[in-house]
Amino acid sequence: MSIGRWRRAVAGAASLAVLLAATSVLADPVTAPSVDHHMHIFSPEASRVLTIICARVGPAKCPPEISKAPSTGADVLRSLDAAGIRQGVLLSTAYFYASPDVADLHLDLAKETRDENRFIVEQARASCGRLAAFISVNPLAPNALDEIDYWAHAGGATGLKLHLGNSGVDLRAPEQVKRMAAVFRAADRARFPIVIHLQTRAENYGAQDATIFLRDVAPAARGVPIQVAHAAGGGGVDSGELAALATFADAFQRDPEGTRNIFFDLAMVPDEVSNTARIAATPEHIAALEALVQRIGPHRFVLGSDWTAGLDLTHYFADEHAALALPPAEWDALAANVAPYVRAVKPHAGCAAR
Repeated sequence: MSIGRWRRAVAGAASLAVLLAATSVLADPVTAPSVDHHMHIFSPEASRVLTIICARVGPAKCPPEISKAPSTGADVLRSLDAAGIRQGVLLSTAYFYASPDVADLHLDLAKETRDENRFIVEQARASCGRLAAFISVNPLAPNALDEIDYWAHAGGATGLKLHLGNSGVDLRAPEQVKRMAAVFRAADRARFPIVIHLQTRAENYGAQDATIFLRDVAPAARGVPIQVAHAAGGGGVDSGELAALATFADAFQRDPEGTRNIFFDLAMVPDEVSNTARIAATPEHIAALEALVQRIGPHRFVLGSDWTAGLDLTHYFADEHAALALPPAEWDALAANVAPYVRAVKPHAGCAAR
């Protein structure tokens, strides 16, 4: 049943939020994903800097429901075990240290970035192959290319995470786009898959930004998978994200071969009921999201939670399932999707795999 037909069937009933919340409690347990493709842990220093950032940008941009507490790979594994999920993808937040929101702190950028990335890699190494580590950089920072090169040779990292909003990247600034392309080329040389939070700080983020990314940045890394976080938005579902996602759909039809390495995660999407940040989404927006998922192809979407300490993954994915209102077979197929880079994550020598 499509989301549109489902919503018409319950017209006149209790509010959508109440109905969906009840559904997540009363329905049979939903199939857990094989992999949570979008998770975060924070070192004590990252926790400190994030707390400063959140105090400055406010709760609208940094929801209080998202934990800022220090956490470890062991915390992640306990959460995965409780939800019956086999593997997770740890995305470094080392880009915090070069955020324009903390420029006045004059942090030791190279050291802080390296230390945070090392923390993520070490936590993944201790997981017996269950966690993949993505290091991160601010693509505009002077240490970005050096950091990618270091981890390309040091080992232990699976890929590269970029967050354009936190990093202050403007895709409409040609010089910044050139630097983005250079970072993508470096990731391609390192054979690092890329997870990118594409949404920028532009108030009218959408189709224009996705067009520039597809034309001027993504082709620099055609040799590696590119996972566009939050279905090309920043969490929830809004008109800007839908416009960006529709631009990707057009590109896939126009150039299927040149874009075959691009896919999306649904972390905090649609986030309608009681997911991490409780970001509101209208029924019309969710219906449009469903239509775009079907147009693009569900095989290009993977599940993720944007996990931070304390998030109950069983509850999270039950709410995700209810908010998307997918038939069981369609949800099961989505939950079974695994990003191509995950298959390379194996227990390393000397580690007793769980």
